[in-house]
Amino acid sequence: MAGVRILGSSKVRARLDDSLPPSSSTHLSFFDVWWLSLQPVKTVLLYPDAAISPASFDSFKSSLSLILHRFYLLAGDLTYQPTTGEVTIVCSDESGVTVTEAESDLDIRCLAREPKHDMDSFFKLVPDVAHEELPVPILSVQFTRFSCGGVAVGIALHHVAMDAMGAYKFIDCWAKTCCDFSVPSGLNILHDRAVIKYPNMDRLKNETLMDVAPDLPKV
Repeated sequence: MAGVRILGSSKVRARLDDSLPPSSSTHLSFFDVWWLSLQPVKTVLLYPDAAISPASFDSFKSSLSLILHRFYLLAGDLTYQPTTGEVTIVCSDESGVTVTEAESDLDIRCLAREPKHDMDSFFKLVPDVAHEELPVPILSVQFTRFSCGGVAVGIALHHVAMDAMGAYKFIDCWAKTCCDFSVPSGLNILHDRAVIKYPNMDRLKNETLMDVAPDLPKV
């Protein structure tokens, strides 16, 4: 029976330097907390004609480590702070993204081209990150080789960290880094929520937080 077999998992950490703090806690904005109780957004990228070698998985992880330097919040965990009642994204030098390696005997070309999507198979190509209680990872990824050739990249990304445009920017920059093993120049990513100004934002954030997740750390 066709399916997906998990081979193992490992954690990829950002290649940090002195420009980033060894540990940080990023407060969510009023606009972020709306998405707190939702499961991560799942994306599957199919590459039916990709030439896969034994070194492909290592390149996949190494390029992720490089690009996480700029998108460092994605290596963090969504964490409940019981002393303040807030939820923050906590990053440290021990933070990282769990990368799952898998193989499949599914037909990737049928998955990519059939007008009616095989949703059950698609879900097998993305990390299973369902959660009911914090902390939870911001980002998890899965790399699946197909016996007929080609590869799928499954991404589970929590919406509190970035919107659709930010997610697209991350995937685009990661792909370019994977191709030439060099982070695109001129990449300036701002993660600081303090630049967002809105009247009574702290009060509105707390009220919204109580509405969407009244049983923290359960979400």
